Amino acid sequence: MVKDEYTLVLVKPDGVKTRHIGDIITRIERKGYTIEALKMIIPTEEKLRQHYADKVDKPFFPELLEYMTEGPIVGIVVSGTNVVQAIHNMAGATNPGEAEWGTIRGDYGREWPDGNLRNIIHTSDTVESANHEIGIWFPEFDIEQARKAHLND
Repeated sequence: MVKDEYTLVLVKPDGVKTRHIGDIITRIERKGYTIEALKMIIPTEEKLRQHYADKVDKPFFPELLEYMTEGPIVGIVVSGTNVVQAIHNMAGATNPGEAEWGTIRGDYGREWPDGNLRNIIHTSDTVESANHEIGIWFPEFDIEQARKAHLND
């Protein structure tokens, strides 16, 4: 079966520090999606500026940069039918206080006393952004080659 979509999941430093990597992977796999690539990454400012290019000029960007460089992140490429929207829904609302229970952010994200959001996870929100983001964090991953590899699944 051809995997028709690929998406990027980043377990952010707070998700790594609080040991939620395994649960996030379990949630993804229990829904029947495939982990195509996985690696621990020490994010650089350069990569984060590429990833968050639309937010670089925002007043909160320095705090976002500080948060995302607090520790390692885990990058995951996931494939499956309608996987981009499904994983984005699984993550929940960006603000953990607004995220429903049962979503990753609703269960594990929180707002800290300093007012900064720690929302555990990033997920791509469109197929186009997924392809772009996978290229940033997994430049060695070839989506077309991966699709061909799944033709006989």
